[in-house]
Amino acid sequence: PFVIHDMDSLHQAENGLVWNQLINGTPPNKEIGVHVFYRCQCTTVETVRELELTEFAKSIPGFVDLFLNDQVTLLKYGVHEAIFAMLPSLMNKDGLLVANGKGFVTREFLRSLRRPFSEIMEPKFEFAVKFNALELDDSDLALFVAAIILCGDRPGLMNIKQVEEIQDSILQALDQHLLGNHADSHYLFPKLLNKMADLRQLVTENAMLVQKIKKTESETSLHPLLQEIYKDMY
Repeated sequence: PFVIHDMDSLHQAENGLVWNQLINGTPPNKEIGVHVFYRCQCTTVETVRELELTEFAKSIPGFVDLFLNDQVTLLKYGVHEAIFAMLPSLMNKDGLLVANGKGFVTREFLRSLRRPFSEIMEPKFEFAVKFNALELDDSDLALFVAAIILCGDRPGLMNIKQVEEIQDSILQALDQHLLGNHADSHYLFPKLLNKMADLRQLVTENAMLVQKIKKTESETSLHPLLQEIYKDMY
C-alpha cells in the first residue's frame, strides 16, 4: 500500500495513487485537520455501505421476525459499534489501511493534526491493539457483531424481551464457538463481553467529539448518513 504520512503524501494519494476521486462537495485547500475529518467521515460511510450491515442483520435468525421499528432501532444504535469492532482488522499499532488496502495512513500523521482532529482516531487505535491481541477470526467476529446488533437495552425498543432472547441465543453460540475455536484461550468469552462495553464507550466518546467539532469548527459539516445515525442517539 501507498503510505500516507504527511500532507504531501495525502495529496498524492488523493490525486489517484490511492483514491480515484476527491471527496464530494469538499472545497480544495481546506485546513489539514478539517480535510482529514472529511476523509474519516467518508471512510466511515464507505464502511457502513460495504459492511452491508442490514443484509448481515437480516441473516441473523429471528431478526426479521422483530417489529420493523425495532429492526431500524437496533441497526441505528449498533452500526458504529459494529464498525469499530471491524476496524481493528484494518489496523495495527502503527496505522490503518484505507481504500480497500491501497493506502496506509500512519498513526503518527493522525496524531500530528491539531486538536480536536488529532483525537478522532487515537482511541480507535488503543482499542484495536487490545482487540487484535484476542486473535479472533472471521467466524468469531461474525457472532460477536451479531451479539452487538441484538442489544435489548437500546432506547425506544418496542419488544425488549424478544430482542434479549435472540441475543441470549447468539451469546450461547458465541461461547460454544470460542471453546471449540480457541481451546487454549481461557476467559475469551468474558473478555469479549467486556469489549462490548468498551465499544459502547468508544461510540459515545466518538459521537461527543463529532458534536464538539461541529460546534467549534465552522468549516466542518457532517455527512447526511452520519447525521441520521447520530440524530437523537446521545
